[in-house]
Amino acid sequence: MTQTPGIHRWIAFNLVGAAGVVVQLAALAALTRLAALDVLPATALAVELAVLHNFVWHQRWTWGDRPARGARAVVVRLARFHALNGLVSLAGNVAITMWLVRTAALDPVVANAIAIAACSLVNYAAGDLLVFRTPALIVVLLTGGTAAHLAAQPAAALEGWTRYVARVDQRLADTTAGFFALDMRQVPRWRERARAGEIPMAEVDPPGVPDGKLHHWTGAVFVGNTSVDAVVRRIQEHAGREAEFYEEVKGSKLLDRRGDTVRVFMRIYRDAGPVDVTYNTEHLVQYRRLDGTRTTSRSEATKIAELADPGTPREREKPPGDDSGFLWRLNAYWRYEQWGDGVLIECESVSLSRSVPFIIRPIANPIVNRIARESLERTLRSLRKFLATR
Repeated sequence: MTQTPGIHRWIAFNLVGAAGVVVQLAALAALTRLAALDVLPATALAVELAVLHNFVWHQRWTWGDRPARGARAVVVRLARFHALNGLVSLAGNVAITMWLVRTAALDPVVANAIAIAACSLVNYAAGDLLVFRTPALIVVLLTGGTAAHLAAQPAAALEGWTRYVARVDQRLADTTAGFFALDMRQVPRWRERARAGEIPMAEVDPPGVPDGKLHHWTGAVFVGNTSVDAVVRRIQEHAGREAEFYEEVKGSKLLDRRGDTVRVFMRIYRDAGPVDVTYNTEHLVQYRRLDGTRTTSRSEATKIAELADPGTPREREKPPGDDSGFLWRLNAYWRYEQWGDGVLIECESVSLSRSVPFIIRPIANPIVNRIARESLERTLRSLRKFLATR
Protein backbone atom coordinates (compact mmCIF):
# COMPACT_ATOMS: atom_id res chain seq x y z
CA MET A 1 0.00 0.00 0.00
CA THR A 2 1.56 3.30 -1.09
CA GLN A 3 0.61 6.93 -0.87
CA THR A 4 1.50 9.94 -2.99
CA PRO A 5 3.10 13.09 -1.55
CA GLY A 6 1.40 16.41 -0.93
CA ILE A 7 -2.10 16.90 0.42
CA HIS A 8 -2.75 13.16 0.24
CA ARG A 9 0.05 12.51 2.72
CA TRP A 10 -1.35 15.12 5.09
CA ILE A 11 -4.80 13.51 4.86
CA ALA A 12 -3.32 10.06 5.45
CA PHE A 13 -1.36 11.36 8.42
CA ASN A 14 -4.48 12.78 10.01
CA LEU A 15 -6.52 9.66 9.37
CA VAL A 16 -3.83 7.51 10.97
CA GLY A 17 -3.56 10.05 13.77
CA ALA A 18 -7.32 9.97 14.31
CA ALA A 19 -7.21 6.22 14.60
CA GLY A 20 -4.29 6.59 16.99
CA VAL A 21 -6.35 9.00 19.06
CA VAL A 22 -9.06 6.37 19.40
CA VAL A 23 -6.46 3.80 20.44
CA GLN A 24 -4.86 6.20 22.92
CA LEU A 25 -8.07 7.48 24.51
CA ALA A 26 -9.58 4.00 24.71
CA ALA A 27 -6.44 2.68 26.35
CA LEU A 28 -6.31 5.62 28.75
CA ALA A 29 -9.96 5.17 29.72
CA ALA A 30 -9.46 1.45 30.28
CA LEU A 31 -6.29 1.93 32.31
CA THR A 32 -7.62 4.73 34.53
CA ARG A 33 -11.24 3.59 34.95
CA LEU A 34 -11.05 -0.18 34.76
CA ALA A 35 -7.50 -0.92 35.90
CA ALA A 36 -7.49 2.06 38.32
CA LEU A 37 -4.00 3.15 37.30
CA ASP A 38 -2.73 6.60 38.20
CA VAL A 39 -3.01 9.19 35.42
CA LEU A 40 0.77 9.48 34.83
CA PRO A 41 1.64 5.80 34.11
CA ALA A 42 -1.69 5.26 32.35
CA THR A 43 -1.03 8.18 29.99
CA ALA A 44 2.49 6.95 29.23
CA LEU A 45 1.24 3.43 28.41
CA ALA A 46 -1.62 4.73 26.28
CA VAL A 47 0.73 6.99 24.32
CA GLU A 48 3.13 4.10 23.68
CA LEU A 49 0.33 1.98 22.23
CA ALA A 50 -0.72 4.84 19.97
CA VAL A 51 2.89 5.46 18.87
CA LEU A 52 3.31 1.82 17.81
CA HIS A 53 -0.06 1.85 16.04
CA ASN A 54 0.77 5.04 14.16
CA PHE A 55 4.24 3.87 13.13
CA VAL A 56 2.89 0.73 11.48
CA TRP A 57 0.35 2.66 9.43
CA HIS A 58 2.68 5.54 8.58
CA GLN A 59 5.26 3.02 7.38
CA ARG A 60 2.71 1.17 5.21
CA TRP A 61 0.56 4.05 4.03
CA THR A 62 1.37 7.69 4.88
CA TRP A 63 5.00 7.39 3.76
CA GLY A 64 4.55 4.19 1.78
CA ASP A 65 6.33 5.80 -1.17
CA ARG A 66 9.53 5.85 0.90
CA PRO A 67 9.99 2.15 1.69
CA ALA A 68 12.65 1.01 4.16
CA ARG A 69 15.32 -1.28 2.74
CA GLY A 70 15.20 -4.39 4.89
CA ALA A 71 14.27 -5.25 8.46
CA ARG A 72 17.17 -3.34 9.98
CA ALA A 73 16.09 -0.14 8.26
CA VAL A 74 12.59 -0.60 9.69
CA VAL A 75 14.07 -1.01 13.19
CA VAL A 76 16.17 2.14 12.72
CA ARG A 77 13.08 4.03 11.58
CA LEU A 78 11.11 2.79 14.55
CA ALA A 79 13.90 3.98 16.86
CA ARG A 80 13.86 7.41 15.20
CA PHE A 81 10.07 7.49 15.35
CA HIS A 82 10.19 6.80 19.09
CA ALA A 83 12.98 9.30 19.63
CA LEU A 84 11.18 12.08 17.73
CA ASN A 85 7.43 11.49 17.42
CA GLY A 86 7.39 9.29 20.49
CA LEU A 87 9.32 11.80 22.56
CA VAL A 88 7.02 14.62 21.48
CA SER A 89 3.96 12.52 22.23
CA LEU A 90 5.20 11.21 25.56
CA ALA A 91 6.64 14.47 26.85
CA GLY A 92 3.98 16.71 25.33
CA ASN A 93 1.00 14.53 26.18
CA VAL A 94 2.09 13.81 29.72
CA ALA A 95 3.11 17.41 30.47
CA ILE A 96 0.03 19.04 28.93
CA THR A 97 -2.38 16.43 30.30
CA MET A 98 -1.03 16.70 33.84
CA TRP A 99 -1.01 20.51 33.67
CA LEU A 100 -4.64 20.68 32.49
CA VAL A 101 -5.79 18.10 35.04
CA ARG A 102 -4.11 19.91 37.92
CA THR A 103 -4.65 23.55 36.95
CA ALA A 104 -7.97 23.43 35.07
CA ALA A 105 -9.44 20.38 36.82
CA LEU A 106 -10.32 18.81 33.47
CA ASP A 107 -11.17 15.17 33.04
CA PRO A 108 -7.98 13.23 32.08
CA VAL A 109 -9.49 12.09 28.75
CA VAL A 110 -10.54 15.63 27.79
CA ALA A 111 -7.16 17.03 28.82
CA ASN A 112 -5.40 14.33 26.82
CA ALA A 113 -7.44 15.12 23.70
CA ILE A 114 -6.26 18.73 23.89
CA ALA A 115 -2.67 17.56 24.31
CA ILE A 116 -2.97 15.32 21.24
CA ALA A 117 -4.08 18.24 19.09
CA ALA A 118 -1.20 20.38 20.33
CA CYS A 119 1.40 17.73 19.43
CA SER A 120 -0.06 16.77 16.03
CA LEU A 121 1.70 19.33 13.83
CA VAL A 122 5.07 18.75 15.48
CA ASN A 123 4.73 15.00 14.95
CA TYR A 124 3.90 15.40 11.26
CA ALA A 125 6.93 17.62 10.66
CA ALA A 126 9.20 15.20 12.51
CA GLY A 127 7.88 12.25 10.54
CA ASP A 128 8.12 13.91 7.15
CA LEU A 129 11.48 15.58 7.65
CA LEU A 130 13.42 13.20 9.89
CA VAL A 131 11.91 9.71 10.17
CA PHE A 132 10.76 8.63 6.71
CA ARG A 133 13.61 10.17 4.77
CA THR A 134 16.74 8.97 2.97
CA PRO A 135 19.92 9.01 5.10
CA ALA A 136 21.64 11.84 3.21
CA LEU A 137 18.68 14.19 3.62
CA ILE A 138 18.38 13.28 7.30
CA VAL A 139 21.98 14.40 7.77
CA VAL A 140 21.25 17.70 6.02
CA LEU A 141 18.19 18.36 8.16
CA LEU A 142 19.69 17.26 11.47
CA THR A 143 22.79 19.36 11.04
CA GLY A 144 21.06 22.39 9.63
CA GLY A 145 23.20 22.27 6.49
CA THR A 146 22.34 22.19 2.81
CA ALA A 147 23.12 19.70 0.10
CA ALA A 148 25.64 22.11 -1.39
CA HIS A 149 27.35 22.52 1.99
CA LEU A 150 27.65 18.77 2.44
CA ALA A 151 29.09 18.35 -1.00
CA ALA A 152 32.33 20.08 -0.08
CA GLN A 153 35.33 19.02 1.95
CA PRO A 154 36.53 22.49 2.94
CA ALA A 155 40.18 23.23 2.28
CA ALA A 156 40.53 24.81 5.73
CA ALA A 157 39.41 21.58 7.41
CA LEU A 158 41.85 19.51 5.35
CA GLU A 159 44.68 21.92 6.16
CA GLY A 160 43.85 21.63 9.86
CA TRP A 161 43.89 17.84 9.54
CA THR A 162 47.30 17.89 7.83
CA ARG A 163 48.81 20.07 10.56
CA TYR A 164 47.39 17.92 13.35
CA VAL A 165 48.49 14.63 11.80
CA ALA A 166 52.01 16.06 11.31
CA ARG A 167 52.15 16.78 15.04
CA VAL A 168 51.01 13.25 15.88
CA ASP A 169 53.58 11.74 13.48
CA GLN A 170 56.35 13.88 14.99
CA ARG A 171 55.43 12.81 18.52
CA LEU A 172 55.36 9.14 17.62
CA ALA A 173 58.67 9.33 15.78
CA ASP A 174 60.35 10.45 19.01
CA THR A 175 60.39 7.16 20.94
CA THR A 176 62.41 8.75 23.75
CA ALA A 177 59.32 10.77 24.74
CA GLY A 178 57.43 7.61 25.63
CA PHE A 179 56.06 4.61 23.80
CA PHE A 180 52.42 4.37 24.81
CA ALA A 181 49.99 7.27 24.51
CA LEU A 182 48.01 6.01 27.51
CA ASP A 183 51.12 6.59 29.65
CA MET A 184 51.36 10.15 28.35
CA ARG A 185 47.67 10.62 29.13
CA GLN A 186 48.34 9.24 32.63
CA VAL A 187 45.51 6.73 32.44
CA PRO A 188 45.58 4.95 35.82
CA ARG A 189 46.53 1.25 35.90
CA TRP A 190 45.67 0.79 32.24
CA ARG A 191 48.10 -2.13 31.81
CA GLU A 192 46.57 -4.07 34.68
CA ARG A 193 43.08 -3.29 33.45
CA ALA A 194 43.95 -4.47 29.95
CA ARG A 195 45.39 -7.72 31.33
CA ALA A 196 42.15 -8.21 33.27
CA GLY A 197 40.18 -8.06 30.02
CA GLU A 198 39.13 -4.42 29.99
CA ILE A 199 39.70 -2.02 27.09
CA PRO A 200 41.03 1.14 28.74
CA MET A 201 40.25 4.21 26.64
CA ALA A 202 41.25 7.85 26.65
CA GLU A 203 40.03 10.76 24.56
CA VAL A 204 42.35 13.49 23.37
CA ASP A 205 40.77 16.90 22.94
CA PRO A 206 42.26 18.07 19.63
CA PRO A 207 42.24 21.70 18.53
CA GLY A 208 39.32 22.98 16.53
CA VAL A 209 39.62 23.21 12.76
CA PRO A 210 37.52 25.43 10.49
CA ASP A 211 34.56 23.67 8.89
CA GLY A 212 35.51 20.30 10.36
CA LYS A 213 35.88 18.27 13.54
CA LEU A 214 38.86 16.19 14.65
CA HIS A 215 38.36 13.02 16.69
CA HIS A 216 41.22 11.40 18.62
CA TRP A 217 40.80 8.30 20.77
CA THR A 218 43.29 5.86 22.25
CA GLY A 219 42.58 2.35 23.53
CA ALA A 220 44.47 -0.81 24.41
CA VAL A 221 44.06 -4.56 24.83
CA PHE A 222 46.24 -7.37 26.16
CA VAL A 223 46.76 -10.71 24.44
CA GLY A 224 48.31 -13.42 26.61
CA ASN A 225 50.64 -16.31 25.82
CA THR A 226 52.20 -14.81 22.71
CA SER A 227 55.01 -12.56 21.51
CA VAL A 228 55.27 -9.33 19.58
CA ASP A 229 56.81 -11.11 16.60
CA ALA A 230 54.01 -13.68 16.57
CA VAL A 231 51.30 -11.02 16.81
CA VAL A 232 52.72 -8.82 14.05
CA ARG A 233 53.46 -11.79 11.82
CA ARG A 234 49.88 -13.06 12.11
CA ILE A 235 48.38 -9.65 11.39
CA GLN A 236 50.63 -9.23 8.35
CA GLU A 237 49.81 -12.73 7.09
CA HIS A 238 46.10 -11.87 7.24
CA ALA A 239 46.44 -8.53 5.45
CA GLY A 240 43.52 -8.42 3.04
CA ARG A 241 41.47 -10.81 5.19
CA GLU A 242 40.34 -8.26 7.78
CA ALA A 243 36.69 -9.05 7.09
CA GLU A 244 37.29 -12.41 8.79
CA PHE A 245 37.87 -10.86 12.19
CA TYR A 246 37.12 -7.11 12.36
CA GLU A 247 33.48 -6.48 13.25
CA GLU A 248 33.09 -3.32 11.17
CA VAL A 249 34.84 -4.72 8.07
CA LYS A 250 32.36 -6.35 5.69
CA GLY A 251 34.77 -7.04 2.84
CA SER A 252 38.55 -6.88 2.31
CA LYS A 253 41.38 -7.82 -0.03
CA LEU A 254 45.12 -7.36 -0.34
CA LEU A 255 46.10 -4.79 -2.98
CA ASP A 256 49.88 -4.79 -2.63
CA ARG A 257 52.65 -6.09 -0.37
CA ARG A 258 56.22 -4.83 -0.28
CA GLY A 259 58.17 -6.01 2.73
CA ASP A 260 56.71 -4.39 5.85
CA THR A 261 54.39 -2.17 3.80
CA VAL A 262 50.97 -3.40 2.69
CA ARG A 263 48.04 -1.81 0.94
CA VAL A 264 44.58 -3.22 1.60
CA PHE A 265 41.00 -2.60 0.57
CA MET A 266 38.30 -2.69 3.25
CA ARG A 267 34.57 -2.17 3.08
CA ILE A 268 33.72 -0.54 6.41
CA TYR A 269 30.27 -0.34 7.95
CA ARG A 270 29.58 2.18 10.68
CA ASP A 271 26.45 2.81 12.67
CA ALA A 272 26.39 6.59 12.75
CA GLY A 273 23.55 7.30 15.12
CA PRO A 274 20.42 8.12 13.12
CA VAL A 275 21.83 6.47 9.99
CA ASP A 276 24.25 3.72 9.06
CA VAL A 277 27.02 4.34 6.56
CA THR A 278 29.14 2.02 4.41
CA TYR A 279 32.49 2.97 2.88
CA ASN A 280 34.90 1.54 0.36
CA THR A 281 38.33 2.35 1.73
CA GLU A 282 41.97 1.74 0.94
CA HIS A 283 44.70 1.79 3.58
CA LEU A 284 48.47 2.09 3.43
CA VAL A 285 49.96 0.25 6.43
CA GLN A 286 53.65 0.57 7.31
CA TYR A 287 55.31 -1.50 10.05
CA ARG A 288 58.43 -0.46 11.94
CA ARG A 289 60.28 -2.97 14.11
CA LEU A 290 62.10 -1.14 16.91
CA ASP A 291 63.60 -4.17 18.65
CA GLY A 292 62.62 -7.67 19.70
CA THR A 293 60.00 -6.42 22.14
CA ARG A 294 58.50 -3.41 20.38
CA THR A 295 56.92 -2.77 16.99
CA THR A 296 54.80 0.07 15.63
CA SER A 297 52.61 0.51 12.58
CA ARG A 298 50.93 3.44 10.89
CA SER A 299 47.74 3.02 8.86
CA GLU A 300 46.55 5.83 6.60
CA ALA A 301 43.27 5.72 4.71
CA THR A 302 44.27 6.79 1.21
CA LYS A 303 40.70 6.45 -0.06
CA ILE A 304 37.35 6.87 1.70
CA ALA A 305 34.30 6.61 -0.55
CA GLU A 306 30.83 6.52 0.96
CA LEU A 307 28.45 4.13 -0.79
CA ALA A 308 24.97 4.96 -1.99
CA ASP A 309 22.46 2.08 -1.80
CA PRO A 310 25.03 -0.48 -0.57
CA GLY A 311 24.18 -4.11 -1.19
CA THR A 312 21.65 -3.31 -3.92
CA PRO A 313 21.87 -3.28 -7.74
CA ARG A 314 21.98 0.53 -7.47
CA GLU A 315 25.13 0.53 -5.34
CA ARG A 316 27.68 3.16 -6.29
CA GLU A 317 30.52 5.15 -4.78
CA LYS A 318 29.63 8.75 -4.16
CA PRO A 319 32.03 11.27 -5.75
CA PRO A 320 34.64 12.76 -3.39
CA GLY A 321 32.98 15.32 -1.16
CA ASP A 322 29.44 14.36 -2.19
CA ASP A 323 28.77 12.45 1.01
CA SER A 324 27.29 12.87 4.47
CA GLY A 325 30.61 13.98 5.93
CA PHE A 326 30.79 11.47 8.79
CA LEU A 327 34.30 10.35 7.79
CA TRP A 328 36.64 12.38 5.61
CA ARG A 329 40.06 11.22 6.88
CA LEU A 330 41.26 8.36 9.09
CA ASN A 331 44.65 7.38 10.50
CA ALA A 332 45.44 4.63 12.99
CA TYR A 333 48.67 4.35 14.97
CA TRP A 334 49.44 0.95 16.49
CA ARG A 335 52.01 0.02 19.13
CA TYR A 336 52.92 -3.50 20.26
CA GLU A 337 55.05 -4.26 23.32
CA GLN A 338 55.99 -7.49 25.08
CA TRP A 339 54.68 -7.44 28.65
CA GLY A 340 55.36 -10.59 30.62
CA ASP A 341 53.88 -13.60 28.87
CA GLY A 342 51.80 -11.52 26.47
CA VAL A 343 51.57 -8.41 24.31
CA LEU A 344 50.09 -5.01 25.03
CA ILE A 345 48.48 -3.55 21.91
CA GLU A 346 47.57 0.13 21.78
CA CYS A 347 45.82 1.99 18.98
CA GLU A 348 45.38 5.71 18.44
CA SER A 349 42.56 6.53 16.04
CA VAL A 350 42.55 10.02 14.53
CA SER A 351 39.76 11.01 12.15
CA LEU A 352 38.17 14.05 10.53
CA SER A 353 34.47 14.67 9.91
CA ARG A 354 32.36 17.64 8.90
CA SER A 355 31.69 20.25 11.54
CA VAL A 356 28.60 20.29 13.72
CA PRO A 357 26.61 23.55 13.76
CA PHE A 358 26.97 25.47 17.01
CA ILE A 359 23.29 25.37 17.91
CA ILE A 360 23.13 21.56 18.10
CA ARG A 361 26.64 20.81 19.38
CA PRO A 362 25.49 20.03 22.94
CA ILE A 363 23.30 17.26 21.49
CA ALA A 364 25.28 16.14 18.44
CA ASN A 365 28.86 16.17 19.73
CA PRO A 366 28.32 13.46 22.39
CA ILE A 367 26.74 11.25 19.72
CA VAL A 368 29.58 11.83 17.25
CA ASN A 369 32.21 11.21 19.94
CA ARG A 370 30.45 8.02 21.02
CA ILE A 371 30.56 6.73 17.44
CA ALA A 372 34.35 7.31 17.24
CA ARG A 373 34.93 5.68 20.64
CA GLU A 374 32.75 2.64 19.95
CA SER A 375 34.35 2.12 16.55
CA LEU A 376 37.83 1.92 18.11
CA GLU A 377 36.55 -0.27 20.93
CA ARG A 378 34.99 -2.74 18.47
CA THR A 379 38.22 -2.81 16.46
CA LEU A 380 40.33 -3.61 19.52
CA ARG A 381 37.88 -6.21 20.78
CA SER A 382 37.78 -7.92 17.38
CA LEU A 383 41.57 -7.97 17.10
CA ARG A 384 42.01 -9.39 20.60
CA LYS A 385 39.51 -12.17 19.86
CA PHE A 386 41.27 -12.99 16.59
CA LEU A 387 44.76 -13.09 18.12
CA ALA A 388 43.57 -15.17 21.08
CA THR A 389 42.19 -17.81 18.72
CA ARG A 390 44.99 -20.15 17.73
